[in-house]
Amino acid sequence: MTAPSCRLAEVFLEQESGQGAARHEAEDALEGFLERSVASARAPWPEIDVPAEAFVRWLSARLPAGDVETLERTLGTLRLGDLYLACACERGDRAALAAFERSYVPDLTAAIQQVDRSGSHADDILQVLRQKLFVGEPGTGPKIREYGGRGELRRWLRAVAVRASIDALRAAREIPVEDELLDAIEVPADHPELSHLKRTSLAELKLALRDALGALAARERTLLQQYYLDGANLEALAALYRVSPSAVSRSLAKTRATLMGRVRNALMARLRLSGREVDNILLLVQSQLELSRSMLDGRS
Repeated sequence: MTAPSCRLAEVFLEQESGQGAARHEAEDALEGFLERSVASARAPWPEIDVPAEAFVRWLSARLPAGDVETLERTLGTLRLGDLYLACACERGDRAALAAFERSYVPDLTAAIQQVDRSGSHADDILQVLRQKLFVGEPGTGPKIREYGGRGELRRWLRAVAVRASIDALRAAREIPVEDELLDAIEVPADHPELSHLKRTSLAELKLALRDALGALAARERTLLQQYYLDGANLEALAALYRVSPSAVSRSLAKTRATLMGRVRNALMARLRLSGREVDNILLLVQSQLELSRSMLDGRS
């Protein structure tokens, strides 16, 4: 364990203004608390040695300014052990990176496979994830710096992994979203309404779908893409958005209903079809999207 070469409170408060007796009193009040916080942060990772001053400086950069009482109260709510590992990993500590591989990579691999059901891209995505977390990309620093310790590191990493997986798989696609959604709709021979529409007015269906998608909020549109096109399941999306799977399911149902309602109105206006005819088409569109979703779930 590396002993501090200076007072931790002085390091922690080095960005704060103030001097004289009040400043010294603040440092005295904070010093013991910081020493205990560093010891608590190190406890889960005895093999990792980050200098106390470096960790305290890293903590200070993630907290808003405030008086000593407020800072102590805020520090008391953080997951210090998780922050200690994150700090060590950003510093390139070999023991920390080994601990990350041992403690988190199996869980991250599972999260990636919830999106990439084929398993063919998992290793590549995991390598990209390591690069983003600990090295960064041109113009950005390591993403691990964004972890603030207010929630469990494991959940935060899973959300990052799901996002990286979706981005990686989407980058391989060049087909517009509307075309992909239409391609997901097969035309059974015993459904003459949709078969006729696709033969004679495919452009109208595509235009109605494009307009309806464009009218959705960005998050709603993204959610549909992630679920129906990227293959992310409810659990993966729940980890990404930090909500429950049931909340994701409700959001999907609401967004799908909004989308189909707008497509319905557009088709009735443009093609002069009856409500029954359009409803039959939309029921089939939805059933075929769900079939496409089931096929994604069944990929090996």
